[in-house]
Amino acid sequence: MRFAHFLEVADWLPDPLLLLTRDGTIISANRAAARLLGASAEVLAGASLMARVDGDVEVVAQHLRESSRAREPHPGAMAVRTHDGATLSCRCSTSLFRPASAEHPALLVMRILPRETSPSQFRVLTERIEQLGREIARRQAVEEERRKLEAQMLQTQKLESLGVLAGGIAHDFNNLLTGIIGFSDLARLELPDDSVTRSYLDEAMNGARRAAELTQQMLAYSGKGKFVVGPVRLTVLVEEITRLLEVSISKKCVLRYDLMRDQPPCLADGTQLRQVIMNLIINASEAIGDRSGVISLTTGAMWCERDYLAETYLDEGLREGMYLTLEVADTGVGMSPEVRARIFDPFYTTKYTGRGLGLAAVLGIVRGHGGAIRVYSEAGRGTTFKILLPAAANTTMPAEFTAPPADRWRGKGMVLVVDDEESVRALLRHMLQRMGYDVVLAADGLEGLAVFQAHADREPIVLLDLTMPHLDGAGTFRELRRIDPNVRVVLMSGYNEHAVTSQFAGKGLEAFIQKPFQYDDLQATMKRVSSGDVLSG
Repeated sequence: MRFAHFLEVADWLPDPLLLLTRDGTIISANRAAARLLGASAEVLAGASLMARVDGDVEVVAQHLRESSRAREPHPGAMAVRTHDGATLSCRCSTSLFRPASAEHPALLVMRILPRETSPSQFRVLTERIEQLGREIARRQAVEEERRKLEAQMLQTQKLESLGVLAGGIAHDFNNLLTGIIGFSDLARLELPDDSVTRSYLDEAMNGARRAAELTQQMLAYSGKGKFVVGPVRLTVLVEEITRLLEVSISKKCVLRYDLMRDQPPCLADGTQLRQVIMNLIINASEAIGDRSGVISLTTGAMWCERDYLAETYLDEGLREGMYLTLEVADTGVGMSPEVRARIFDPFYTTKYTGRGLGLAAVLGIVRGHGGAIRVYSEAGRGTTFKILLPAAANTTMPAEFTAPPADRWRGKGMVLVVDDEESVRALLRHMLQRMGYDVVLAADGLEGLAVFQAHADREPIVLLDLTMPHLDGAGTFRELRRIDPNVRVVLMSGYNEHAVTSQFAGKGLEAFIQKPFQYDDLQATMKRVSSGDVLSG
């Protein structure tokens, strides 16, 4: 590209310029040089400068050799014969244009001027040629930066569009799982403890829960996967799952830990970060394969400046500051640049069979926590994944929570269920009636407002789905609050609590329950709402 730019620009310069090899073969001459030598550019191209030298040819040859080694323009003098046979005494300045390589010889740029040209004018012309070189280099840098930005923009658009798709599928899938898990749970509650059917239902519910975990990965990839956000120390998290990590890798792999003590906390969902760690550890084990190898797991903290963050995957304007680090390094086969460029694509794998979202879910979880990933890898030299998560400021670690024992609590009054999924409405009607509530149903927000107004005298608790046609959960909530500022609303969604309830902070939302849920989850939520314990935040 630089060669083409030079030929394009140099032809219009007033300075006589020759592009030639170290041995004096003329590659190209601009218009000014062609006029000076009295021959067309086509005639000069391929000719030897030495054939036109009038005098000691070896002096000119030495000048060209020295110019090919010099970093600065190399001055000289020579006499050349023009095409009509006249002798022209010239001053020249020769610069290295392109160093020699295995594929190409060195190229030189020679400026030739008649001796009567004043030294000051010669210096001016020299500076103009140098400016030309700098401008060509600047254009190259701008073009390279433009290509990098375009590639980053396309990658970001691909991830965003796939994230929207994953989030939408997860939402619909969660509605289906809510009915499967909920009705199975109700059927199980109706059976005696020694019933064989209970074990069948347990297996069915276990399968449904594993399916729910897949939807959590899809939500994580869409950037909406923080289920329970709180202060988390990465070192403590790793120590808690040490045994699980050790049994998840090949017996030929050795796990080595270098964990930072008294590591600051970050605000995160521990469940999702465990998923990140397990995913990276299993990938590292598979990269080592049947050979003996080492997997190193390191935690720490570091101050990250913008230049450092700009090299992460993907940099989305992260602020410089203190970040917690989690590194998983292996001595496996490593990755080629082509593989490394695609590792975060959903369903991409180098194995015979795919493993689902894989590292795409890891990227979604990290992005959802406001963090970034750096990847270091070379074919045959192993791989290191470095997770960066922003450190939490002025955060106190919570005290351990002990769940209260289950009881046979009964509710009273009316509950309005507003959900566009028929199976979810039917499930909630059965569950709530079992708890002792009177239940009325609505298929969307508009119908829900009408039903609420019809039963306003009974002050029903409202179980409200977030995503619905015609009028969504947020719009329905606003209208309900306008009808009755004291209305008690429990929000339901397949998305995580942190992402959903943040938009309702300080607006009187009573509680949140995530789909899919079981009978005990709903009963605990309704008991809390009935006792007046409003959702904090």
